[in-house]
Amino acid sequence: MRQKIILYLFAIFLFITSGAVLATIYISNTISSLSRIIELHQIEDRRNELVYQVQTVQSDLYSLHTPVNRDLDSIVSNMSRLEETADNCTSCHHSALLTDRLIKVQSLVNAYKTALSYVVTFSGKQDRLVRLKLESIQIGDSILSMTGDMSSAAGKRLHDMTLSAMKEMEEAEKTLAITLIITLIMGVLAAVNLMNSVTRPVDELVKATRIIASGDFGYNIPLKEKAEFGELARNFNIMSNNIRDFYEKIRREIAERRHTEESLANSEKFLNIMFDSIRDPFCIVDRNFTIVRANNAYAELKGKSTNEMVGRKCHEIFYNRHNVCSNCIVETTFKSTDTCATEKMLNVAGGQRMWAESYTYPIFDELGNVSHVIEYTRDITDRKNIENALRESKERYELSARGANDGLWDWNLKTNEVYYSLRWKAMLGFEEKHIMNNPDEWFSRVHPGDRSPLENALSAHMNGMTAQFESEHRMLNKDGVYIWVLSRGVAVRDSAGKAYRIAGSQTDITGRKVSEEQLQYKALHDLLTDLPNRLLFLDRMQLFLDRSRRYRNYTFGVLFLDVDRFKNINDSLGHIVGDKLLISIARRLKVCVRPGDTVARLGGDEFAILCDDVSSTNDVKGLAERIHEEMSVPFTVMGHEVFASTSIGIAISNSDYTQPEQLLRDADTAMYHAKSLGKACHVMFDKSMHDRAVALLQMETDLRRAIERSEFSIYYQPILEVETKKIAGFEALLRWNHPVRGLLMPNEFIRLSEETGLIIPMTRWVLNEACRQVQQWNRQYHSVPPLTVSVNISGVHFRNNLLMEIEKALEETDFDAHNLILEVTESMLMDNAESAAVLLTQLRAMDVKLQIDDFGTGYSSLSYLHHFPIDALKIDRSFIRMMVVDKGNIEIVRTIITLAHNLGIEVIAEGVENEEQLRLLSEMKCKYVQGFLFSKPLDSKEIENLLKKSLLTV
Repeated sequence: MRQKIILYLFAIFLFITSGAVLATIYISNTISSLSRIIELHQIEDRRNELVYQVQTVQSDLYSLHTPVNRDLDSIVSNMSRLEETADNCTSCHHSALLTDRLIKVQSLVNAYKTALSYVVTFSGKQDRLVRLKLESIQIGDSILSMTGDMSSAAGKRLHDMTLSAMKEMEEAEKTLAITLIITLIMGVLAAVNLMNSVTRPVDELVKATRIIASGDFGYNIPLKEKAEFGELARNFNIMSNNIRDFYEKIRREIAERRHTEESLANSEKFLNIMFDSIRDPFCIVDRNFTIVRANNAYAELKGKSTNEMVGRKCHEIFYNRHNVCSNCIVETTFKSTDTCATEKMLNVAGGQRMWAESYTYPIFDELGNVSHVIEYTRDITDRKNIENALRESKERYELSARGANDGLWDWNLKTNEVYYSLRWKAMLGFEEKHIMNNPDEWFSRVHPGDRSPLENALSAHMNGMTAQFESEHRMLNKDGVYIWVLSRGVAVRDSAGKAYRIAGSQTDITGRKVSEEQLQYKALHDLLTDLPNRLLFLDRMQLFLDRSRRYRNYTFGVLFLDVDRFKNINDSLGHIVGDKLLISIARRLKVCVRPGDTVARLGGDEFAILCDDVSSTNDVKGLAERIHEEMSVPFTVMGHEVFASTSIGIAISNSDYTQPEQLLRDADTAMYHAKSLGKACHVMFDKSMHDRAVALLQMETDLRRAIERSEFSIYYQPILEVETKKIAGFEALLRWNHPVRGLLMPNEFIRLSEETGLIIPMTRWVLNEACRQVQQWNRQYHSVPPLTVSVNISGVHFRNNLLMEIEKALEETDFDAHNLILEVTESMLMDNAESAAVLLTQLRAMDVKLQIDDFGTGYSSLSYLHHFPIDALKIDRSFIRMMVVDKGNIEIVRTIITLAHNLGIEVIAEGVENEEQLRLLSEMKCKYVQGFLFSKPLDSKEIENLLKKSLLTV
């Protein structure tokens, strides 16, 4: 059975092979015949070109501006090529008699040339010229008649050859039919395929040749194959279109030429009118470069009249030169006897500039020498502008094409074939031959997680649910790495709205995706330490809160850390060292925590730690101890040894917390409590801290309202001169008449006012009120010397414009600056040394006095007094109180007073409460005292009563 099958298959193979061989032979012969037919048409084109040239010469017979001999040479050249073609293919389409006809046509052309030369050079009588022209036209008509007869004979021969080719095709069809019957199904399929791929194109070609032969030029074969028949059809269509165009062009030009000839023959005057009416400028120059004729357009171009130009040399009238201009195309035409052309920028009448294109045409005399030259000028400014615009547009397009980074694809949904551009393939690292034209080349490389969204997006667009297809997905490249791409496309739909094709582009967006991931990472991490930032920390804390609500036994902790005295490090060593220190602190914190914990930088010198799964508070406290121990080791930053400690607040999660901000807030509150205990320690949050924070917030609110409601008042404590026991002045002390808590001392609200900045408006009010009040007392009681007033200022004022506030207060109250005393502390001066020195110097220039308050409790050094313009020192009450019980304090006070006097600085002792203290101070030559021994702070009414009773001594 196997042998039979093999025999059958072998027989089928033999029949298929035989049929294919026979069909190939017939088709080859047919193609050869068709090639000959094409050659015949090419010969017909040459004949048509000859006819066109003859007709052109006859039309130009009366136009002397056209060089006739050039067209005659072209005619002779075409005739030579036609004769050569005829000799090579006499056996194809015509008899040997055609050669005789060609020789006769050649002789007619020579006669035609001679006749035309007589016409051009003849200068005799008018009737002789007309006769010569008619003679030339008759010879031209003979040439046209003979070439027409030859074309008709060739057409008949072409028809015969076409019929012969059709017979050969019929024999090929019979052979193929027999082969198809014998080879059964396979033969039928092969025959159908052969019929579709050969017979239809041949029929179309035969049909086309018949239509062309019938005179219907311009017929196109609707065949779009890529094989030989497709190429033959395309060439045939080109030839057909060219024949139609040439035919139409010749017909139109013949009509136009006839009309022109008739018009020119009617009147010589019309020729002159037309000469002047030509819009483009031109002139005629003789061998002496003298202008013999110029039209009005040329005269307007040069800014002259035609009478001014005619008879004068062009270089003299236009350029005021005695010699011919360099690179003159007129001179070049005289020498070369050929046409010349140039482009140049001209200065025309009115001072404008334009681009001009100049041509020169030689006019020959009877001896063949150039006697005159026609110079023709055309304004090409618009064309130049268009060329520049086109060049710029082309450059933009080329730049855009080179800069485009998209791969293109075109999916034919009917055939399920996809065209992928070279860039599309190169984007994945493949060459053109490595990727076929099927959709699987695309979808098989898509990441499994992205394939379903991609298919859904494509389906939605093809079903008309979206206006444009767009999908971002990952694709596997040649190196086995996934890249991110953006695919966009638009479907083409039929009249029913069904998509039959979709095309689009693919862009590599891996860089953008990486940038997005980097931006997302940067948005959630601190740029300096690379730790999670506040946003990410709160997000993770929210996850822990959600987990604690799901699992009852789950607990976590939050540590809020602040670097102690970090501002001093920045101010002393610089911000670069400070940043390096923060990076080192972040590294040490990460060493202290467990793998599941989170360390974050919240901003500035604040850090936070999120402790996962805390079993007891000891776990969090143990972490805080590890941090303190790790921070106790000094840091080495840019050659500096730096010690840095942290204050830590701890908060443990419970069911009361619903938002992460609440837990972080309580840890922050505990941290501030740790700072108040002396720094470098940790404190566990309890509810009382929150209550204090709420109370502090309420006090801040009340403090702001107190300024608006004028709830403040000033109490004045007298300052006495020890020797005379007279009141020298007062210290203005601020009191707050709280509507609920009653009278509040400064130590209860001054620190809060400094932190909130409310100290600025409060001090402004104190300055104005104290100066106004004391000025009123000085006027009322005629105090001699005038009473002074001391006002305490805060360190916050060194960072604000205190000078302007003081000037304004003195001006508004008319208070003498010499009687105003400002009191500052040692720590204020040293913490703001530079700004304080500038401010105090400006105040001294205003004659305002300056005192050091609470002297001895700060830096306890007199050395800095050399750098500041200080008028007096106030010895702190703690030294005065201890003088009676501790003799050592007496010597301290004595030393302060002695050194101050040596520096020319007055001394005021505050807190004097008994006679013994007053006696000792008197012995030490202390000039001024202040304390309860004389008077407690009193309001303004009580001070007025004191002044009325003239209680100037105790």
